[in-house]
Amino acid sequence: MDKFDIKVKKALGNYVYALIDPFSDKIFYVGKASGNNRVFDHLKSAKLETEKTKKIKEISLKNAEPKIEILRYGLATEEIAFEVEASIIDTLGIENLTNVVRGHKIENGRLRLDEVKRLYGSAPVNIESIKERYMTFFINKTYSTHLSEIEIYDATRQFWTNVSKDKRTKNKHGKLDYPIALSIYDSVVIRVYSIIDWFEAGTTFSSRKTKKTNAFEFVGNILEKHDLLGKKIVNQDGSKIKVNQQGYGYIN
Repeated sequence: MDKFDIKVKKALGNYVYALIDPFSDKIFYVGKASGNNRVFDHLKSAKLETEKTKKIKEISLKNAEPKIEILRYGLATEEIAFEVEASIIDTLGIENLTNVVRGHKIENGRLRLDEVKRLYGSAPVNIESIKERYMTFFINKTYSTHLSEIEIYDATRQFWTNVSKDKRTKNKHGKLDYPIALSIYDSVVIRVYSIIDWFEAGTTFSSRKTKKTNAFEFVGNILEKHDLLGKKIVNQDGSKIKVNQQGYGYIN
């Protein structure tokens, strides 16, 4: 089977599926679709190599194909399908899958008890009261309490598109205008790094790979005792700071 007929697509509606290694019987990818054949698209050749496509190629070299299973179907809305997808990814652990991100709607996702306390018991800081310059990196889609320190670091520093030259170039005094990076999850500062310098994406040692163009990454050092670490940055009305489309931003 390489596609669903109309009756099947109608019956499935919004659904969540899994790609399974036929040799180990382990799920290696979880996805979501809405009454279409997206589940089969993964088996077609892809231009961009990812961990998922490498896994599929590895299976095909053994003259086999990934097994496909529908995990939930007939879900009332796309929003519910996103929730189910994210819940399954969190349960299996993104570190055990080839998914790039934890899915959509993950702000209320899997957390350890100590993380719940740290994230939601943290003291709020009004963004208007911050006087220093910071570059903010929102890692809501990639952060997991199961990530190692190097994985959190790489998720924070890579791979950011269209970072303007003046923001990543040192001034006449040999310093960056925005020398401190705040790694933010759900408005809470989970890590702070000093930025030593900026480079083109994929040119420094990393736990991740990319083929993005016009993208950049920084190298830096962790600051373990920064005043903003563990604080929740909020707007004047107490609401969470907004994540912009680029995934990064600036304070002051």
